[in-house]
Amino acid sequence: MTCHRHGEFCHMPRTDPLYTPTRKPKDRINEPDTTAHVRHSCQNRVMSVEARALSLRRLMHNSAAVRLLAADNAPVILALIAEYFPRGTRARPAAEVYELMVTDFEVIANDFAMPRTPQSYCTDWVKAGWLVRKSGKSSHGETLEPSEDALSALEAIERWESPVSAVTASRVESISSALQRLARDTNKDIASRVASLEAERNRIDQEIEKARLGQFESLTSAETEERVQDVLNMATAVPSDFARVRHELEALNHQLRRQLLDPEGYRGDVLEEIFTGVDHIAESEAGRSFRGFYSLLMDRERSAWLDQWIKEVLESDTGQELAPEMRQHLRNLFRDMEDTSFDVNQTMTGLARSLRNYVSSEQFAEDRRMIELLREARGMAIDAAQNSELKAFHRMETPLQRIGMSIHSVSRIRLANPGREVVEESPEAFQPGEENAEALLELVRESEIDFEELHEMIRKAVDKAGPCTIGQVLQAYPATQGLASVVGLVHIADQHPLPDLRNSTEKVFWTEENGTTRAALIPTMYFDRTTIEELL
Repeated sequence: MTCHRHGEFCHMPRTDPLYTPTRKPKDRINEPDTTAHVRHSCQNRVMSVEARALSLRRLMHNSAAVRLLAADNAPVILALIAEYFPRGTRARPAAEVYELMVTDFEVIANDFAMPRTPQSYCTDWVKAGWLVRKSGKSSHGETLEPSEDALSALEAIERWESPVSAVTASRVESISSALQRLARDTNKDIASRVASLEAERNRIDQEIEKARLGQFESLTSAETEERVQDVLNMATAVPSDFARVRHELEALNHQLRRQLLDPEGYRGDVLEEIFTGVDHIAESEAGRSFRGFYSLLMDRERSAWLDQWIKEVLESDTGQELAPEMRQHLRNLFRDMEDTSFDVNQTMTGLARSLRNYVSSEQFAEDRRMIELLREARGMAIDAAQNSELKAFHRMETPLQRIGMSIHSVSRIRLANPGREVVEESPEAFQPGEENAEALLELVRESEIDFEELHEMIRKAVDKAGPCTIGQVLQAYPATQGLASVVGLVHIADQHPLPDLRNSTEKVFWTEENGTTRAALIPTMYFDRTTIEELL
C-alpha cells in the first residue's frame, strides 16, 4: 500500500477490518513487526535524503567549480583556460595571457560581449577562485594559472561534450585486471598468492604458445581506437590532480608557518623537526603521494618502455588509422605528465627550501617577536577596558625616544655631495704586463672549488641521461679536483635539494693527483632539470 507521508510505495501489511490473514493468530506471535521496520526504513531514507540535499546545497554554494559552470561567461572562461593552459597546471606570464585575451576578444565579439579589459576580468576570476595569480620570477613578472576548481569544471564539461557512448570491452577488461591484482596484493595467505601467480604464469605461457603458432587475433581499427580513448580518458584527471596537490602543498606551507609563529602552539616541536632535517612538505600525505607518482614517472627503464609501447601503437596499421588529434595526444601523453610533474616537484622543493630558510632567518625571529608584542598589547587593552581605564579620549603617557641624529632646524639639513671628496694622494699608474691565464686559474683552483666546472658537469649529465645522482655525474665526468669536486657536488645538491626517492646511499669514486683511487659512501642525492634552472 501507499505511504501517503512520503508519496512512495511501501510494502506494509494491510490493517483494514475486511482483511483476513491466512495464518492463524498463534502464528503471528513471533512475527517481526514489519510495520515498525518499514516505518524506520522510511524515516532513515528521508533523513538520508535530507542530509544529502543539505550537503549538496552547501557544496553548490561553496564550490568555485559549480559557480564557474553557472557563470554568465562560463563558455568563454572555460575556452580560454582550455586553450591557454593545455597542460593543466603550467603557469603563463600574466602579460602574455592579457595579450592573447585582447586578440581573442576581438574574434568572439559577435557572439560574446566582453566589454571590459582582460586585466579586469582576470582580477575577478582570481577573486572567484578560478585563476591563481603568483608573483613569478623577475624575468617575466607575475603569472596566472587555472585553479583546481577550474580544471575540475573543465574536465566535467569535456566529459559531457564527448560522452562515452557505451561500456567498452577494454574498460571491463581493465577493471577486471585491476580487481585481480588488488585481490592478489591484499591477500596475506602465501598459498593463495602463489596459486594466483602460478595461474597467471600458466595463462601467459598459453598466450606465448598461441603467439608462436600464429593463433592470435589483431585488434581492429575500432577496437584500437576504443582502447586508446580509454587510456586518454584515464589521463584527463591528471591535470586537476596536479593542481590539487599543489594547492594542498601550499596550504600546508601556510599552516606550518602559522604554527611556527604561534607562541602557544607546537612551535618548538616543528622547529626541532625542521632543524633535524625533517621535510614536512615532502612527508605530508600529498607529498608522499606525489613522490610515489614522480618516482615511477621518472624511472628511466619504465619511461623507456612507455615510449617504446606508444611508438609501437602509433606505427601499427590500426594505429596509423587513428585521428590525427588522438595520435598527437597519445604521443605527448607522458611527456605532458613529465612537464607538469616537473612544475609540481619544483613547487614542492621550493616550498621546503623556503621553509628551512625562513626558520633560520632574522625575519622569522622578528615575526615571532611582533606576534608576541601584538598579543601582549591586545591583552593589556582588554584588561584596561575591563577596568574602565580607557575613555573615548585618552592621553597616552608614552615616552618618545630620540634618534641618533641631532636636528635643530630643517634648514640646517644638507645633502652630502660626493664631488666634494678630495683624494690627497696622487694616483699610481697601472703598468700592464703579461700574465698566464691558465696559471692563474690553476692557482685559484688550488684554494677554491671550481663550481663553474661542476655546474657544467651537472648540466651535461642531465641533458644526456635525465635525472642523475652524484655518482652518475662523476662516472660520466671524472672529478678534476679530486675530493674537492665531490664536496662541491654534495654542496650543490644540498643547496638545491630534490625529494629523496629511495632514502639510500651510494658509493662514489675519484682519483687523487698521485693516481690513487678513493671511494666514499654518501647519501643518494639527485640533480634534474630543476637544479639546472636554479643554477642559471
